[in-house]
Amino acid sequence: MAIAEQRATRVRTFDSTSPATGEVVATFALQGPSEVAAAVARAREAAAGWAALGFDGRRRALLAYKALLVRRTGELVALVHRENGKPDADALIEVLMIVEHLDWAARHAARVLGPRRARSTLVLANHAASVEYQPLGVVGVIGPWNYPLLMGCRSAAPP
Repeated sequence: MAIAEQRATRVRTFDSTSPATGEVVATFALQGPSEVAAAVARAREAAAGWAALGFDGRRRALLAYKALLVRRTGELVALVHRENGKPDADALIEVLMIVEHLDWAARHAARVLGPRRARSTLVLANHAASVEYQPLGVVGVIGPWNYPLLMGCRSAAPP
């Protein structure tokens, strides 16, 4: 195989390193426009399925995800510590904040996001209005370094 062919087939990667030790935590493939487009297409399909679940189905899914995070709290704390440099106690607080947020979002989404009548004013007393939230669809989230898990979670499961 020629050197040019080897370079063409080589996958470009980047390392995620611990800020505390410089140790490589994980290696990831760099994604180009076609990989991003494919990921967005998969996310659009998943979003349609998610919307079709309704509030009750999404509540069950969020509570199941919360239970999974609780079972794997130790792994998440260790990963956040290694990749972010947070002390274990701070990483644990972040994971617990996610667990609390998922629980709240699952239990209150229908009340907070469900359709409701909007109050009229004296001038518009003979009009009726309502408010209904619609899913945004696929969004990109650029999370901060100090709360990487929590900010992504709050974007995916807003109150």
